[in-house]
Amino acid sequence: MAAPRYDGGAWGYMPEPRPEREHPPRRRGAPARGPDKAARRRAALRRRSFISLVLVPIALMVGSVYLHTVSADVNDRAAVLEERITSAEAERESLEVRVAELSGSGRVGDLAEEDLQMRDPGAQNFRVYEGNAEDGKSSGSERKEEGIR
Repeated sequence: MAAPRYDGGAWGYMPEPRPEREHPPRRRGAPARGPDKAARRRAALRRRSFISLVLVPIALMVGSVYLHTVSADVNDRAAVLEERITSAEAERESLEVRVAELSGSGRVGDLAEEDLQMRDPGAQNFRVYEGNAEDGKSSGSERKEEGIR
């Protein structure tokens, strides 16, 4: 423990004074002085070589793995979409065949006769009137033609 010292009127324990520095403190950004300069240069060289020899290759490997993963995912998605396109084209072709089958003119008449018990009327059952056209104009006279009474 330090011996008591007088500090201008009050007796008490005071810490030992710090030894004075040999030179004033170095300013920020000022070049290093003395024997520490070489040690600092060696330390900076070690840091740079560690970064260039260890960290950069690790970062490149991680980036490469990431790119391969992303490209594999994109390739999988492309394969799924190609399968969907192929199935949609096959379905479209089968629907075109079905439309061709269902839209035949003979098919409609057959369905009308079979399912709805409709029959083909003969020519003697028709009367054609002139007028009463689709445009709403009517002359009201009956027209006589061959086979119509």
